[in-house]
Amino acid sequence: MWSWTTFKVHHAHSVRSAIEAVGAQVVFLPPYSPDLSPIELCWSKLKQFLRSKAARTREALDQAMTEAVHYITENDALSWFNHCGLFT
Repeated sequence: MWSWTTFKVHHAHSVRSAIEAVGAQVVFLPPYSPDLSPIELCWSKLKQFLRSKAARTREALDQAMTEAVHYITENDALSWFNHCGLFT
């Protein structure tokens, strides 16, 4: 499943065809509906993690961001999609 907003480039036929060609389903979200967007939950977890690291230098921030990417799990992603009603 590929979840997108109504951003114009997301509606390009070639992009949608490429996604569907690999067996994924395209789901368009209504505008101004962050409560239906799993990425908002992801950003929240990433920001929380970065705040906890309290990086005060560029190097520390780079390290914290690298760690943050690995902090997100497959179970996190699945639960966010479930929470938003995109998987049942």
